[in-house]
Amino acid sequence: MLGTTHAECRAEGDVMGDLAWVADRIAIQDCLVRYCRGIDRRDADLIKAAYWPDSYDDHGGFKGNGHVFAERVVGALDAQYDATHHSILNTSVDLQGDVAHCETYVHAYHVLKPVEGEATKVFLFFGRYVDRLDKRDGEWRISHRVVVYDFDRIDPIDQAMPGAWNGSFSHGRRDGEDPSYTRA
Repeated sequence: MLGTTHAECRAEGDVMGDLAWVADRIAIQDCLVRYCRGIDRRDADLIKAAYWPDSYDDHGGFKGNGHVFAERVVGALDAQYDATHHSILNTSVDLQGDVAHCETYVHAYHVLKPVEGEATKVFLFFGRYVDRLDKRDGEWRISHRVVVYDFDRIDPIDQAMPGAWNGSFSHGRRDGEDPSYTRA
């Protein structure tokens, strides 16, 4: 039933409503993950695929259209960081038909560009994405996002694993040459 909450579906024994609710939750989670992957791979097209063309994003220093944010953030991240790693955690979803209001916890790790004479540092951001997602033509995307700052810290990376050990892994890249784009 359109506009029915999951609790109401459960109370009414609405199996089809349950399945639709689960499918929508999975699609919403996929959208949120697509955003994080796009940010970490520096893929503006993938970031845009998480936002509707008429979306709004409040990212602190940037407030504007989500597609414009996608174009600008790639260069900004490349200029400041050698690597980033965005992990989303708890996601609360208030799903009402074709509108979902979500709060998603995020931990973002940013390896700062090296400064001569200083230890490499990692900037850790802890916050939340407060989103409205809209379902249009069967697809969920972000229509409005506010990034909420909770706290941060900067830590020196005192010791990394020796080169011989970490050199045996495939290394992540911030572009289309990352192993995730060249799947086996």
